[in-house]
Amino acid sequence: MIVAGVALGAALALTACGTEIDLGKVGFGGEQAVQSYDVTDAITALRTATGAGEIVVNESGRTGVHVTETLHWRGEKPQNGHRVEGGTLTLRYDCRDCSVDYRVEVPKGLDVKVDTGSGTITLRDLTGPVGAETGSGDIDARGLSGRQVTASTGSGDVKLRFAAAPDNVRVDTGSGDGTVWVPSGSYNVTADTGSGNKEVAVTRDPSSSRTVVVKTGSGDAKVLQA
Repeated sequence: MIVAGVALGAALALTACGTEIDLGKVGFGGEQAVQSYDVTDAITALRTATGAGEIVVNESGRTGVHVTETLHWRGEKPQNGHRVEGGTLTLRYDCRDCSVDYRVEVPKGLDVKVDTGSGTITLRDLTGPVGAETGSGDIDARGLSGRQVTASTGSGDVKLRFAAAPDNVRVDTGSGDGTVWVPSGSYNVTADTGSGNKEVAVTRDPSSSRTVVVKTGSGDAKVLQA
């Protein structure tokens, strides 16, 4: 089931947290509006897919998910969809000449996968598995303690800072630096770059079950101690 706009309906247990604000002739497409809502279903995973826009996800002690969307458009207003199915909350939009920025607060342990064609991705204090992908833009993640994390960008820098030792990390950049900070310990590390510097400042152990892979087409590849 897809629900559009702020009036999201009880079928998805979504509760509006305020009225939509039309901010006039500004932003990506000339007009902008901000809308927020809560998702009170039992959620185990978050998925986003945007053609263009920034994504911010941070974990807190809340029990539900809180979403703030900033819509930018010219002409026809974006039609936003919010779907809950099988414990997965999917955020998406369908429009032309527009972008949507997402700011999402999630409870502990969610499986988070975010994807934007063009825009930055910011992640804070996530304890579950993470997948982040942007065609063009930086990825900045801090306070991570999930065991599985992947991050890729076609053009931009990737920075991942871990608060707890991960089991598996992979970073790919087409053009930009890839840097991972992990706690002290031994890791099976691969750091490759087509054009850039390589630096590994943690204990390397090819037999370690904890793997960190950083690959860049053009840019530095670094694995450092947090």
